[in-house]
Amino acid sequence: MTSPEEDVKFSSAERLLGAGLALILVALLIPSCVAYEGARRERMVLRDMDRFIAAAERFFLEYGYWPSPHMGQPNDVRYGTTRSNQQVLNPLRAVAGPGNEGHELNPNRIVYLEVRPRRWGRSGLNDAGEWIDPWGMPYQIVLDTDMNNVATIADSIYANQMDTGVVIWSYGRDRKRDTVQDILSWD
Repeated sequence: MTSPEEDVKFSSAERLLGAGLALILVALLIPSCVAYEGARRERMVLRDMDRFIAAAERFFLEYGYWPSPHMGQPNDVRYGTTRSNQQVLNPLRAVAGPGNEGHELNPNRIVYLEVRPRRWGRSGLNDAGEWIDPWGMPYQIVLDTDMNNVATIADSIYANQMDTGVVIWSYGRDRKRDTVQDILSWD
């Protein structure tokens, strides 16, 4: 008579079958987990962009200009590449610093946008104060600083976005500029 505590012996064929089934399950689960995570990050970016545009528009309604230290320049200004997007976020966050020294752009110190610190897989502020997307790249922002009601995106396939004062986009999961994976506020 055998007790239930005794080790059960599996044949090598049964072990191979079990290992094969485990590999099939893993092969099915990993792509679905990756797809779910990608979709979650894309939804986060879309929410971030909606929040940013609403905040920038409220700022414009309050002050009559966009939250940019470069207002009145002959060309629209892009933030996120050579210029840090911190220069736009500081006025919207009512933070004195680059783009809002001495609360010059937001003298009433109204908080239009709150952004948390960045964590892995989540958007937020990095240590330099830039707004980073969930893939670790700075959000790209163009404001209509020349006030012609066209957001002109220089050196990009996107060129001119008509009838808007602000556009924002993310490079997306491939982390490369001007590709089909970019997530655009105007699409």
